[in-house]
Amino acid sequence: MKNYLLLLPVFWGCTAFAQQPEVDFAFNNYKKYYSFGVAYADNEKAEAIKKLRNYFSEHPYRLKALKDGVKAKEYLSLLTEKGTFSDMNPIERGFDENDTYNKGYANTSDDAAGIFIGDAFERIFQICSACRLGYISADEALSDNLMKAIKHYGMLEISRRNDRPRFHASCFAIPTAAVNVYFAMLDLMDKAERGEASPLVTEASDMLKVVGIQAWTQPLRKDATDDNVVSIERFRNHVWWVGGNALAYRSLLPVAAMYSSVPMVDLLAEVCRRGISMTSQVTYEDSFWTEGFTADGAGWGHGKQCLVWGYPIDGASNALNMLTMLRGTPWAQQLDKSNTEALMNFFRGGSWYYYKGYRLPGLDRGSYVYNPDEKSIPYAKMLDGVVKNWISSFTPEEQKELLALQKEVKTNRIFMDGYSDGMYKGMRWFFNNDDLMKKTPDYHIDINMASFRTDGLESAAFADNYNFYPTDGTTLFQRSGDEYFKVMGGWDVTAMPGVTAREGMDRLVPVTNWRGYCSKHNFAAGATDGHEDGVAGIIFEKMNGSDKEGVNDKGNAAKEENKMLYGFKVYKGYFIMGDYFVALGAGLTNMQPEIEGDLRTTIDQTAWVDDVYTIKKGNKTLVKKGEIIAWKSDKKNPVWISQKGKFSYTVLPQFTKEAYVSCETKPTDWEKRNLSNKKLSSKPSEVNILRVWTEHGRKPVNDTYGYVVYAGTDVPKGKLPFEVMSNDTLVQAVRLLDKTVVQAVFYPGNKGLKFKEFSMSVSDPAAVMVKKTDGKYEISVTEATMNPDIKELVVTINGKEYKIALPQGIRCGSSVTAKFEI
Repeated sequence: MKNYLLLLPVFWGCTAFAQQPEVDFAFNNYKKYYSFGVAYADNEKAEAIKKLRNYFSEHPYRLKALKDGVKAKEYLSLLTEKGTFSDMNPIERGFDENDTYNKGYANTSDDAAGIFIGDAFERIFQICSACRLGYISADEALSDNLMKAIKHYGMLEISRRNDRPRFHASCFAIPTAAVNVYFAMLDLMDKAERGEASPLVTEASDMLKVVGIQAWTQPLRKDATDDNVVSIERFRNHVWWVGGNALAYRSLLPVAAMYSSVPMVDLLAEVCRRGISMTSQVTYEDSFWTEGFTADGAGWGHGKQCLVWGYPIDGASNALNMLTMLRGTPWAQQLDKSNTEALMNFFRGGSWYYYKGYRLPGLDRGSYVYNPDEKSIPYAKMLDGVVKNWISSFTPEEQKELLALQKEVKTNRIFMDGYSDGMYKGMRWFFNNDDLMKKTPDYHIDINMASFRTDGLESAAFADNYNFYPTDGTTLFQRSGDEYFKVMGGWDVTAMPGVTAREGMDRLVPVTNWRGYCSKHNFAAGATDGHEDGVAGIIFEKMNGSDKEGVNDKGNAAKEENKMLYGFKVYKGYFIMGDYFVALGAGLTNMQPEIEGDLRTTIDQTAWVDDVYTIKKGNKTLVKKGEIIAWKSDKKNPVWISQKGKFSYTVLPQFTKEAYVSCETKPTDWEKRNLSNKKLSSKPSEVNILRVWTEHGRKPVNDTYGYVVYAGTDVPKGKLPFEVMSNDTLVQAVRLLDKTVVQAVFYPGNKGLKFKEFSMSVSDPAAVMVKKTDGKYEISVTEATMNPDIKELVVTINGKEYKIALPQGIRCGSSVTAKFEI
């Protein structure tokens, strides 16, 4: 039998590398997983591992532009005989004096030691890559000084305490640089592993593996998986080890190849296949991943927050990439039905979070980055990869749809005519994310809510750090797709459209909050038949998502300075009937009036791009720049605020006595809202903003509001085509005047709806829409608490019961429509 157990290097006898528990921990992991991996030398899979090693040697992994190796040559000239970069020595001395390596940090951007070590390894990566590409000779680049640098900076890294945060640098950046350095000089590394290299090269080879394995080991989870990271549970049920944080940013497959580890690749093949799947509120505990694609067509990241464009795409894309790389190996496999269903569902649902070249604001921590230009939908690259590499896994009908979608994606206009309403356009309720949307070729409406079930939008000190309100019932109205992105640098963030909040942005203290803000109440529902009408509602009382049980990534958001966010409650209902959007508020009460700041509800805060008029009985009055105009409406002849080519706004006088409008040129502070704007050389110093809002004062008790946004291009004339049937904390309801459509939100404790000749009740709190056509009722319902024990809803209309079976399992909480004879 061939002796396949390679001798462990003499490096273990070096006492200089075993003087503290962290160092022992790092090297023990190396010994455990390296010996674990090489024990398969006669296996067919081990031969495939060799091919993988050659692949990574020939294809640099995440290589940055080298520019003919000029920078790499500069780094090489800075290397000292001690294995340090001379220009980095003063920083290192300062770190030694201040014990920076063992201090904690609030945010990943504050991890000065990790960033420093990562930068050093990036330089080594650049030098070795320049050698690999022929810009620097091997004799010059792969010197003793370089090997010493690998050891030196590696020792700084593995000596850092494990009871302090060890995240981005330790598990993403440094291992990525390490594997690239290793494969850039693979021949030399192979010699070291055969015992044919110098002790210094052998020690450097070992150190690359020691820091490389951190892609699998860091951060510690403080659970049983720390004892065996090559286990399926390592990549489940933890925010650091699912979705993008699991497969996208960690160099897992290159590290497995560096370790020649068949078990590691076995595991990755399984994680990749099972990770391309769906999760939901009801199946959360049983889903393979608690983050990623959601059953409603959107996606979660960093908890149950609707981060459609980051972690879900990154996790699935890299799963697909790894599976593509494993083709032609014993790990090769096709996508199964659960994989293809998850992908199709996301391609369809994700298209709603993008409009005419722009993603919607409030879906990531980069909403405040100035971006005036259209860009392709963020999943475009993943879609191309699916079409190129995996299309045979899909049915003929799905293949046709994928090719049609790919064609439309390239136009930045995704409407997919010929497919049913609710798939790519019309109305859609995202039941895992509390979002109701309407999407047509003419306009897009987004109602972004958050109940206790969901999380809000994360903030980060190095990105958007004013993400306090995006899921507070934000309502966005877009016709061109860039109405908000172009002006957000001048926004008053306490005046997000649709949000009820205390005014006073200057009193907000930016935070890092990985879970965002949600509502204390487990109530959110949106009902639609998928066409052009829909209804939704929430009970809103703000809380910090980090205060939920089991949150392991809180950030620093528990700051007392932001008390102004909390302490009031409001019932918010939303009704869309054709081109009319109606918002109702009830029970608005400030429980903490001692906190400074009046409460207000913002109707819109959008780009001011054309003339704005107040219009009453056809008479127009121009809203002048810099004016704040108070205006009232009329029940029979509504007063409209209208921006040419955009949207029109009015208030319902029985619920909103007075509203305000302003057209202002506001100074911007893009960097204050997102630090990455600092890198942009061209961004507007001022922006033109149209703002429409209503005030509630400092001490509202059971206050109300009601307003309308008209999405058509012409300003409506005459009486509104609907009537409000109820607006209180029990029921909010609206009906078209022709009585063909009734929409209602039934809150806990309600006794049903009675209005003139009409009565309706529902067996459990819910959103309900009833359409009456041709002697039939078409009833759309969604149970508001997503309780899997509730199997049906009974809707009683004018004394007659209509029983509607509710979706179960992964579809629990979705809207369902049923037809009945009257």
